[in-house]
Amino acid sequence: MWWFLGWREAGIVTMTIPLILFIVLAVGYITGQTINRITLFALILALGLLVDDSIVVIENIHRHLHHAKIKAEEFGRTLLLATNEIGNPTNVATLTVMLAFIPMAFVTGMMGPFMRPIPINVPVAMLASLFIAYAVVPWAANRWLKGKALRELEARPTLEDKDSEADDPLRRGYLAVIRPFMHDARRRNVFFGVVLAMLGAAMVMPAWQFVRPAGMNGPLSLFGVELKMLPNDNTNTLLLQIDMPAGTALAGTDRVVRAVGEAIAANPHITDFQAFLGQPAPIDFAALVRGDMVKRGENLAQIRVNLVDKHDRADSSHDIAAQIDKALKPVRQAYPQAKLKIYETPPGPPVPSQILAELYGPDYDKLRSAATEVSAAFGQIYGLINIDDSVTADVDSFEVKVDAERAMLAGVAPAQVAKLLRDYVSGFAIGTLHEEGAREPIEIRVRLPRELRTTPESLMALRVSNPQGVQIPLGELATVTRVIQAKPIYGRDQHPMVTVGGEMLTSSPVYAVLALDQMLDEVRLKNGVVFTTGNLGFVEAEPRDVKDYTLLWGGEMRLTLDVFRDLGSAFIVALILIYLTLTAYYKSFMLPVIVMGAIPLTLIGVFPGHWATGQAFTATSMIGAIALAGIVVRNSLLLIDFILDYRAKGYGLDEAVMEAGAVRFRPILLTALAIIAGSAIMITDPVFGGLAVSLIFGTFASTALTLIVIPLLYLLWQRRVQA
Repeated sequence: MWWFLGWREAGIVTMTIPLILFIVLAVGYITGQTINRITLFALILALGLLVDDSIVVIENIHRHLHHAKIKAEEFGRTLLLATNEIGNPTNVATLTVMLAFIPMAFVTGMMGPFMRPIPINVPVAMLASLFIAYAVVPWAANRWLKGKALRELEARPTLEDKDSEADDPLRRGYLAVIRPFMHDARRRNVFFGVVLAMLGAAMVMPAWQFVRPAGMNGPLSLFGVELKMLPNDNTNTLLLQIDMPAGTALAGTDRVVRAVGEAIAANPHITDFQAFLGQPAPIDFAALVRGDMVKRGENLAQIRVNLVDKHDRADSSHDIAAQIDKALKPVRQAYPQAKLKIYETPPGPPVPSQILAELYGPDYDKLRSAATEVSAAFGQIYGLINIDDSVTADVDSFEVKVDAERAMLAGVAPAQVAKLLRDYVSGFAIGTLHEEGAREPIEIRVRLPRELRTTPESLMALRVSNPQGVQIPLGELATVTRVIQAKPIYGRDQHPMVTVGGEMLTSSPVYAVLALDQMLDEVRLKNGVVFTTGNLGFVEAEPRDVKDYTLLWGGEMRLTLDVFRDLGSAFIVALILIYLTLTAYYKSFMLPVIVMGAIPLTLIGVFPGHWATGQAFTATSMIGAIALAGIVVRNSLLLIDFILDYRAKGYGLDEAVMEAGAVRFRPILLTALAIIAGSAIMITDPVFGGLAVSLIFGTFASTALTLIVIPLLYLLWQRRVQA
């Protein structure tokens, strides 16, 4: 602003920013919002937008003051005329930006509350910016610009508007670019062809990862843009989980935990870690969704790993997770029965597993046996780790059956036998020990030594007393049978279910699921089961498990489909609302189509921008693309509105098109630079970087092309109408 207009104009626009943010924060306080990561990024997203109205107003005031001869007594009227001149298009343009964001409030599922501050704060900021632009900017211009403007007006000779504007280098440059296209059909057609080719090439970038010659199961292609729900976050902690086979003693789990600790201790990015044997680590949000709070057992251990602060290291936590996975390879070879899992803190709504196959069918035993083959297919997927299923290992156990009749004849109740076995095997407390330095009292438990409580013969030699004090061996009252321990039966919505899951260390869950779907759909497994895969549509599928076997994909893939469905629907609703608004404003059905022609031009910048920065196209990128729909319509609307205004003043068609573009070039350029500068702070953020990339590159491409494409489309339409 200082460079293009001057420090006074820049100061006026800068002054409006805290005023608008005060209003937004006040509304947020009233609606019960908190200051969190999402609300802060909503304000940052709005930062590039909320100055647009002020920029448009102050630039038009600046233009009137510098390109016309006015008197001191006419200064206030000039400010009002300059503000009023851009009033209607600014009102409609602000409304279109608001309409682009409001439908996002209806995103369903867990992602809805996650992004809800954006459709609340941004429209409020836009409405506040419109009020401040009309109420504060003209007043401030009257206070700060009057003296300087009048001195400059008296110092320069009387010139016509066109003569004074002819010295503007931006005007000369714009006219030099657009004039050849207006008068040379061949050059114009070549330009349109190049734009369409660029749009087609941009659309191929995300599609290429699905059709790449190497297939979806492998490293990502360098020529495509990755598609996923959310990127990997950069946090200060990781979680390692050790799952041993069911029935493993705590000492065996402890040996693996110590081996894991020795393997990861050498990593320079790890400051410390703490192991939790037989129980989960302190629960966080992701652990709640995984169900860690109910996990207990001697075959379980979790290690909470703390990393060097992310501001003090070059590697991201995702890179460190890959280093840890590589360091654990010798441990996996030494303890092949152990399942070592690495869990990263998700940047958004967590899921039980990124890749989750839900198996349904009429025979639960066949589902359990099929899970082994499905897990084997998971093992063939590039970059997939933490592969596990809900089928526990076969564990030998002993079932004690009490002969109730014999026990009662002996004067012993069956419950006495159960209590005796529980006390001697699990132990019973006889008191507590208070040791100096201990945080809590230490419980003293009495039970049989390990070697005596692990053999049935030792247990059956125990004696129980009847009321007469006679000691009766348990072997005379009960029998012991070796059986396989009962396994859990899982279900979802009253449908018995077996799950197979895993996490992606590289690539995207989207491609992994599609590759697995091709491997498993309608394929006969060794146990004769044939799964029909599903749940890859925009509507969640129901299992058909009465007669058929169904494999439904859940996890992050289901979340991705739901979020992109809702965001896509919001985008379509936004486009319809914008079109209806423009139709009512222009009283034309064709003119809004031309105005909205700038929207697809944003894709020319969005996808190449993600490719150039190495960013995946994520849900936050989609939010940026939706925001661009309102932003670029603002530019087109201002162009068309000025063309109509010049034609109403008697200008010819060609002259009106050129004059409108030349006049609006500066404010469109300034608003674009404001959006780019306001979004730049987000580009390094691992979660909202995609949103920043969409805004920055999409705004750059659409601004450069809108100034040429939209006037040319209007010109061709009017020439055909007049012909």
